Amino acid sequence: MSSNPRQLQDALVAKMRAARKYKPGQYRPGEYQKKERPDGQCEGPGCTNVVPGGIVAMMQKHYFCSSVCDSRYHTERDQTLNGPCGHCGKEVKGKRRKKTDDGQVFCNRAHMFLHYSERAFGKDNPLRPLVEEYIDLNSYYNKNTLHTVKVTMANFSSYIVDEEGLTKFEDVNPRVMSRFIKHERARGLTNGNFIGHIKTFYDSNIVEGRFDMANPVIPRFHSQRGAPTEARPYTDTDLAFIWNIVESNDDVALKLAFAIGKECGLRVGEVCNIRLKDVHQDKQEIFIRLPTKNARTRTVPYHSDVAKYLKLWLAKRSPACGTDHLLHSRALVRFTTGTMSSHFKKLLSHHPAPACDFKFHRLRHTWATRLMNNGMELAVLKVLGGWVSWNSMQKYIR
Repeated sequence: MSSNPRQLQDALVAKMRAARKYKPGQYRPGEYQKKERPDGQCEGPGCTNVVPGGIVAMMQKHYFCSSVCDSRYHTERDQTLNGPCGHCGKEVKGKRRKKTDDGQVFCNRAHMFLHYSERAFGKDNPLRPLVEEYIDLNSYYNKNTLHTVKVTMANFSSYIVDEEGLTKFEDVNPRVMSRFIKHERARGLTNGNFIGHIKTFYDSNIVEGRFDMANPVIPRFHSQRGAPTEARPYTDTDLAFIWNIVESNDDVALKLAFAIGKECGLRVGEVCNIRLKDVHQDKQEIFIRLPTKNARTRTVPYHSDVAKYLKLWLAKRSPACGTDHLLHSRALVRFTTGTMSSHFKKLLSHHPAPACDFKFHRLRHTWATRLMNNGMELAVLKVLGGWVSWNSMQKYIR
């Protein structure tokens, strides 16, 4: 066999495609498009090594010969000042910047959404006090989603005051709601989450007796469902290939997170939310606490890979992290959905498909499909996976 890295990589990609019955140039819906890049110089500061070319993700922009050069590049970039935060005035450095469409820079996501909501409310909006009271007392959404809800309600209240000339939420009817949706689509908003946010706002205030009216959001009229999604489990070959890459790195936290995903079928947010006291090593079980997608707790068993890396991680876990969450990053802060996804992307994006377009949620599809095909009763699988309905569970099974 040739020792040329380029030929080895091409042979591996061809093997992966054959295993999945791919034809050259064809990809499953939802997968990232790939591109072929030639050999090039490492972008690490002061490094002169050549990085072998190959097929990589279309969105990949930087190439490094080692994790050391990768770390040095990002460390140097993080020292670059990008200006004061548009909300608090604090100096913002490279990697932490959050830019808006008007060129403002922010030190974190919360400050960026505060800027958006302030801009949307404008001056002297009579509906602002009710919206802010709703946001302050809201316990339905998690704190990250609540920022988006506030921006949605700020845009909605400004629209009905400025464009429709209304002064009360009770004056909104289905026609006004339709015009608002058309206005948001014309503005470039593509997802429909804002419709659900407004519906929940009205439902809450109607139940509390603030509004004596019917909800102006008509679900089947104002919400448009897309094509039904299909299960996308990894094949045994694909999963083994990605797992070998994850196991070969030195980050035990990522190994444990991946093992939990493939052996327990947890969502990435549920993995990040595991506390130390939720793991029962004697029973080999993990308790999944609230908040969850369906507002239900459950207990799931784990097996050999989780047991192996759980033992290694607990021996390595730093008590200086200041949190009781099971997993924390090398910066000694708890993982969030975004940071964990970015860590996996950083680790796997330099490798051939299917690693370069890895999605943590597909481990849940793989877990459910494997259990069903190995004879587990669907009622038991539904409880372990935390699904409310049979229809939602079927989207994960092939």
